[in-house]
Amino acid sequence: MARTISARERALLLGAVALCALYLGARPFLSRIAELGPRSGRLFAEKAKVIDAYREAVAREAGLRAEAESIGRQIAAHEAALLPGATPPLAAADLQTRLKKLADSAGLKIQSEKILAHVKRDAYLEIPVQIVATGDIRTLKNFIVAVESSAVFIAIQDLNLRAVKRRQFVPETRSYTEVNDMQASMTLVGLIRSERG
Repeated sequence: MARTISARERALLLGAVALCALYLGARPFLSRIAELGPRSGRLFAEKAKVIDAYREAVAREAGLRAEAESIGRQIAAHEAALLPGATPPLAAADLQTRLKKLADSAGLKIQSEKILAHVKRDAYLEIPVQIVATGDIRTLKNFIVAVESSAVFIAIQDLNLRAVKRRQFVPETRSYTEVNDMQASMTLVGLIRSERG
């Protein structure tokens, strides 16, 4: 005996057929969605690449530490040549004293000196001192060589020269003679560490 399908059973049967058709038609689409999921091969490759980068960074850590220590030693060696003053006025006073000693040993006569305002240069303060000195060309050369070879870093930032005439007494002849000297106006600088703040 044939049985008739009720409206409810017909709706369920049509729904099941529609779901099967949807599943079979959407299968390529679902496979692409599955590739984007947490177990996809592409995501695995990306995560593997990130892990490899971390491993390389960890492997370089010892080399980077050694390089940082080497650079730290180089910085400390260079900073040993800084002026010893902890503040700009103390460093400027020390620089003035050094310049007087270098000028005296070279035979150069300092006529005037002036401390200029310090200038910030990255992690350091530049301490400038301006001097006006007279002497012959040889004493001036000896002074510049002494400044350049100083154990403490001193740089000549600005140098202006002009010839000046002066009268010099000659005891043997009891007369005066004119002597040509060089007058040098120069700005010399030293460095100190900037205050950490």
